[in-house]
Amino acid sequence: MEPILIVDDEKDNLEALRRLLRTDYDVTLETSPFEALKRVQQQEFSVIVSDQRMPEMTGVELLEKVKQIAPATTRILLTGYSDMDAVVGAINRGQIYQYVGKPWDPNDFKITLRQAAESYQLKKEVEQKNRALSKSNEELKAALESLRVLDRAKARFLSLVSHELNTPLTVLTSFVDLLRENQDSFPNDIQKAVNSLDGATKRFSQIIEEVLLYTKLESERSLSTEAFDLGEETKALAKEMAKQFNTKNLSVALKAPTGAIIHCDKDKMRQALKRLFLNTIAFAPEQDKIRIHIEDKGSYYSFAVSRGGPPLSEEAFVSLTSGSQNNLNHHKDLGLSLAICRFIVEIHGGTTELSENGTTILLKLSKS
Repeated sequence: MEPILIVDDEKDNLEALRRLLRTDYDVTLETSPFEALKRVQQQEFSVIVSDQRMPEMTGVELLEKVKQIAPATTRILLTGYSDMDAVVGAINRGQIYQYVGKPWDPNDFKITLRQAAESYQLKKEVEQKNRALSKSNEELKAALESLRVLDRAKARFLSLVSHELNTPLTVLTSFVDLLRENQDSFPNDIQKAVNSLDGATKRFSQIIEEVLLYTKLESERSLSTEAFDLGEETKALAKEMAKQFNTKNLSVALKAPTGAIIHCDKDKMRQALKRLFLNTIAFAPEQDKIRIHIEDKGSYYSFAVSRGGPPLSEEAFVSLTSGSQNNLNHHKDLGLSLAICRFIVEIHGGTTELSENGTTILLKLSKS
């Protein structure tokens, strides 16, 4: 049963209330406000009912002190109409939940007391949930900090490994370059082996570059903002990457409106477009035509890059853009090109999508 405390200097009133409430509540009676305060310090009560007029202190004064000791306990004041000014003041200060006028009606009093007990239970439930929420928040903060520590450690590890791999790769590249200088004097099978070795070292170099770039992007998310002309920057990048396009005899067709300006971190956006082009080159067939279509969509520009060749499945696209290598061993592009592209586009508030036919990748780039 709910524990309640009733305080009144008149014992007859206390006994009358005990008889009325004893079947539904665990009733404690006190004639002295000071003894009542001691009780509140020792025991938790759902509801405290106090008479207003008592010789040692008023009911309002008592309930003000109770609020300081046990703020969750619901407080009810018994009073006559001559004490209404004190009652109104107590209500306005939030010291009491409700007052009951004398003489009180037994049924009305029971209803008021039940509502007061329910109010107490609701407050306790809220307190409990708030404590649980606070604990969860602290645990979440600790977990997030642990993830940040692990993330920083991962970034340092990948950066260290990549730098360490660069040293032997530089030596290997030098030997491959030396072999290529004398390649014409080698038998055909040796020439093929040198070409394969040259392609492998270049691919390995690109992977190291992408790992370093990806870890740097994850750890440094700050963005500078400059005007970026998508059409002009795409032309410049296609010219810069002509050698990569020419390895497969690929042609590039650009369709773009004049002054297709977005505001972004220029260096990062160039990297995003470069990685998108590298991915396109990897999947395009020989002598294909790469179509780049930039279109004004109001609040953003769509940047579509289309190629021929076999379509990319949605599953493979998700894996490539997330940096996952699961089930991708049959694909030509096993690096982080699309993951880097997507990451940069998303930190600028854009999206990266795959067309239904699986041969067009669409960037949605916010203008602002």
